[in-house]
Amino acid sequence: MAYFNTGDLDTLVTINRCTITRDVEGGKKYIFSKFHDVYANVDRNISEQVSIGNLEGGDYINLTIYKIPELNSTWQVVVAGQKYEITNIDLGERLSPFCTLTLHAVD
Repeated sequence: MAYFNTGDLDTLVTINRCTITRDVEGGKKYIFSKFHDVYANVDRNISEQVSIGNLEGGDYINLTIYKIPELNSTWQVVVAGQKYEITNIDLGERLSPFCTLTLHAVD
């Protein structure tokens, strides 16, 4: 994980907490509610991937924020009005106050 100063966290993003409930048929229902607005360092990493035999562009970004103890991969992040799902959480060094999230755009 790279070294960061707090001044590098220059983009305001929204962290949405996920609550999983069951609908009347017993299927999972994901309900997102605002947890907090936080400042982050956004690193846009547009990559290509193979999906069902086709080469597709994936809208991935890396986001560095202060660690949130209860954060997990079911939560969402909103960056500039676009919703992203969390695909990876890199906690970095044990004593570092920062973590890096890998996010993928949600349609």
